[in-house]
Amino acid sequence: MAGDWTDEQNDAIVADYFVMLAEDIAGRPYRKSAHNRVLQAVIGRPRGSIEYKHQNISAVLKGLGEDWIPGYK
Repeated sequence: MAGDWTDEQNDAIVADYFVMLAEDIAGRPYRKSAHNRVLQAVIGRPRGSIEYKHQNISAVLKGLGEDWIPGYK
């Protein structure tokens, strides 16, 4: 799938990011790859596209001075 992300896709990936961020802050283990695979099935975007979008979310949060997932620099 190419082109702009839909609102629904953005909502799904941001929600997923914050689930992982909560796990990270709590010190609980999680697998980014497992989250990515689920998102691929749900939103129809490839692995690399999802990875890049997670990095963009980290950049926004870091820029705002908020907690972010260091694994998505």
